[in-house]
Amino acid sequence: MSNKKEIVFYNVIKRIFDLIFALVLLFYSFPFLLLFACILWLETAQSPIYSQTRGLVLEKNLFKLYKLRTLKNSNSQQLNSIDIFLKDDLEKYVSSFGKWLRKTGLDELPQLINVLKGEMSIVGPRPFSVSDLEKMKIEQPSYYALRSKLISRPGITGLWQISGDRTKGIENLINLEKYYDVNKNFLLDIKILWITVPIVFFASNSDAILNSKRILGKDFQKIL
Repeated sequence: MSNKKEIVFYNVIKRIFDLIFALVLLFYSFPFLLLFACILWLETAQSPIYSQTRGLVLEKNLFKLYKLRTLKNSNSQQLNSIDIFLKDDLEKYVSSFGKWLRKTGLDELPQLINVLKGEMSIVGPRPFSVSDLEKMKIEQPSYYALRSKLISRPGITGLWQISGDRTKGIENLINLEKYYDVNKNFLLDIKILWITVPIVFFASNSDAILNSKRILGKDFQKIL
C-alpha cells in the first residue's frame, strides 16, 4: 500500500473491524472462557488468566498481553527456554486441558481485551516476550533491526502464525512479517482469518511448546 490516503483508510477501517470483531467474539466466547478458566484453575491451582509483557521489539510499544494459563509451574526462571521458536523442553509443564487449548490457539482468547485496548489487532505480526526479544536482539541483531521497522500492530493471528515454519527460525519470521507489513490489505487479512478458522477447529495451531503440524493454504505456500 503506497498511497497515504489508502493507508489511512485501511487503518481506520481495520480498527473499526477489530473493535466489532473483538466485541462480538468476546461476547459469544465468554461462557467458554469461564469454563476454560475453571478447568485450568483446577489443573494448575493458579489464576487461570495471566499477563506477560510482550511487543514487537524492546524499544517501543511494550504491553501486558493476556493469556489463559496452560503451564502448571509458576517459576518463570525455570520455564525459560533457550530456543525462541521451539520450546519442546517445556511440554512437561503443560496441563492436560492446556495442551488442547494450545493446539487450538484458544488460550489466546483473552487477547481480545488487548485488541479492544488498541494494543493489538486481530491480524498482525506475532508479539514476543521480553526474554525472547532480548535473545533475538543479541543473537540476530540484523533481523531484530528489520523487525523494529514494522509499522503494523501485533496480531492474535497473522501470516507467520498460520504459515510460518518454526524450524527455519527468525529469517522465516521476518520474511513473512515484512511481506505482510508491505502488502497488507483487506483481502490478505480475510485470507489469513479464513485459514485461521480450520486451524482452530482441527487443533492444528503451530505452538512453540507442542509445535503442532498444520495444512497450509496454497496461496501462502507460494509465499514461503
